[in-house]
Amino acid sequence: MQAYKVERSYSLYSLVLYILGFMLLWEWLRPLNQISSTEDTHVFVVFTAFLFLVTYFQWPWWISFPVKFVALMYALHSLYYPDLFLSFQWVPHLLGDIQANIAMIWSRNWTDLSSVTRSLLFLILLWLVSYLMNYWLMQTKRIFLFLFMTVFYITVLDTFTPYDAKVAIVRTVFIGLILVGILRIMKIVEKEGFSLMKGRFPVMWMVPLTVVIALSSTLGLLAPKASPQWPDPVPFLSALSSSGEDVPGDGNSFGRIGYDTNDSRLGGPFKFNYEEVFTAKVKERHYWRVETKDTYTGKGWETSERDEPLFLDRENVEYNALGSNLIEPGGAEMEKQKASIKMTKRYPFIVSPGVITSLRARDDVNFLMHPQTGKINTFSQNRTTELKSYQMDYELPQYDEKKLRESGGDYPRYVSGLYLQLPTKLPKRVKQLASRVTSKLDNPYDKAKAVENYFALNNFGYDTVNVRAPKKNEDYVDQFLFKAQKGYCDNFSSAMVVMLRSVGIPARWVKGFTYGEYQETNKDYKTYKITNANAHSWPEVYFSGVGWVPFEPTRGFSNPSTFEEEIQSAAAPAAPAAPKDKKKNEIKPEQKEKSADKAAKKSDSGLNIAGFVTLIIVLAAVLSVALFRKKWLRQYYIWKFRREKGEGTFAEAYHRLLYLAQLYGLKRDPAFTLREYAAYVDRSLDTKDMKMLTSAYESLQYGRRDSRDYWNDTNRKLWENLIKSLRG
Repeated sequence: MQAYKVERSYSLYSLVLYILGFMLLWEWLRPLNQISSTEDTHVFVVFTAFLFLVTYFQWPWWISFPVKFVALMYALHSLYYPDLFLSFQWVPHLLGDIQANIAMIWSRNWTDLSSVTRSLLFLILLWLVSYLMNYWLMQTKRIFLFLFMTVFYITVLDTFTPYDAKVAIVRTVFIGLILVGILRIMKIVEKEGFSLMKGRFPVMWMVPLTVVIALSSTLGLLAPKASPQWPDPVPFLSALSSSGEDVPGDGNSFGRIGYDTNDSRLGGPFKFNYEEVFTAKVKERHYWRVETKDTYTGKGWETSERDEPLFLDRENVEYNALGSNLIEPGGAEMEKQKASIKMTKRYPFIVSPGVITSLRARDDVNFLMHPQTGKINTFSQNRTTELKSYQMDYELPQYDEKKLRESGGDYPRYVSGLYLQLPTKLPKRVKQLASRVTSKLDNPYDKAKAVENYFALNNFGYDTVNVRAPKKNEDYVDQFLFKAQKGYCDNFSSAMVVMLRSVGIPARWVKGFTYGEYQETNKDYKTYKITNANAHSWPEVYFSGVGWVPFEPTRGFSNPSTFEEEIQSAAAPAAPAAPKDKKKNEIKPEQKEKSADKAAKKSDSGLNIAGFVTLIIVLAAVLSVALFRKKWLRQYYIWKFRREKGEGTFAEAYHRLLYLAQLYGLKRDPAFTLREYAAYVDRSLDTKDMKMLTSAYESLQYGRRDSRDYWNDTNRKLWENLIKSLRG
């Protein structure tokens, strides 16, 4: 019963520490989607929480390490290979990507690392930090340095980036002070010898500690603040680092991301702009489309025709025009939804989540839709107007993969006439590549999925900085596919549309916004904040009898649309294309000197997976020995001295016990005698075994009995109980 109470107190204490430690580490992950191009930060948060959970249960290394490794692989799968996890076809490509990037890491070429390798390194870093947190929380019981680093990190981001840390700094200080207070209390408990077993765990110390910290934090948040005494240093520093105005589309200068109507010349790097555009209250997250474009020029996208806009009946919106006919009648199951939009940055058009059925706004506003692009402009008194807010009813389609696979190639004339267009000067190798990727597939849907997966399976990287615009004589898509092999949404979406058109599948280029950043939930509705950084483009593919279906080829993004999987046949054709394309090396002959292509050849011709697995096992063994040295020693000593009975065994076992006790944090003061140290150990472990064992050791030192008599069943049991009681 006593052992149960000790274990229960210790388990509760550990759980509280791990929860607070995870919440503190979470503050490092929250800003990622605002200060970087990372979209799926929830994957990293869930992975980190899982690491803390596994560490809390204190499983043996041979269980916890494989479990965490599988979780790491699943996190990578969720980010880059969402449709291929169980097929394991993505594993050779992952290994090829790692091998290709090892040379870059060795040469310190950090800017050219692929997104997969960067994410892998970041996940490994989170794994290592979780071990450090365990060390700081459970062994040294010191967390102030990490708290200070967290506060410094948040304040720097608040000063020099768009991240607003007003709430984050209060939350961090509140969590950190409680954590520091609990750890300090536990150090006092250990030093002064409070007994957990007798119910003297200082719970009542923690209650006033938490109340005082909460009260002081609330008062600090609500109290009036003095205005800044110094001028803002950011404009001054920005002026020093800026040599001129940014020019979008220039291969050497930066543009700022956001929604722009001119897409005639794409390419070049950009800086993220986190200015808020609108907030949306919806039940389910989804993309927000604005318009489509049908003509690819080799440099960008344009609209081929200028049809007269159609007035929409706001109470009964009918999507029956050519460009906006998203879903054919009966093409998909439709789910009714509602949305409320509040615009921060005004535009003379609305954003559309799906098939709109009704619109609600000011009475003086008219809605005009452009039939070909699907763009809905807002007018008032024959002038364009910008709405502050509006509401809509709409329907979200749920696509049936079986119906998509059964759709044929008999396309309406207006679809084939507009959405199979390609420039006459499109390089032949683009069409050849599309043909190779889709040659073994027999229906448009599987071909579209093959092209969608091609970029992930061939190590194309997501990059917004090291991206140059194509030269005057270069095709935008060709340059991305065969030279750059890295870029952002415009590159990926344009490449997929052009490749599908090359094999006779109608596709169009769509502009809009991603679902944005989650803010709060009120009843059944979630609020999302959409910024300029959420501006996005993606392809839509036409399927006869269904309509236009969105796809998501951009690395690091996932398609929010819902698909009903065809269970019987999905496994076979779902991942056809690029993994089985053994002619991959022929696609990029001019890049044979690049390490990425060399690695890809090796992966397709028989990558040494066994060698990689061996390396992982060796690294796991070394890491386990380093991180679990104390547990290894404890188990080793128990195993060793159970078998030894010779002269000197008792003395050696006693010395090993003293060594382990100090290794586990029970430091011996140089002024302590053995008896005083034994009393200190007994108080810390709630036992009397150390005092009895020390008495036997002293008898051995000063007595005349045979030393082998002291290593009897009684003393060995006392010795083992003490070693098993050591924690930390």
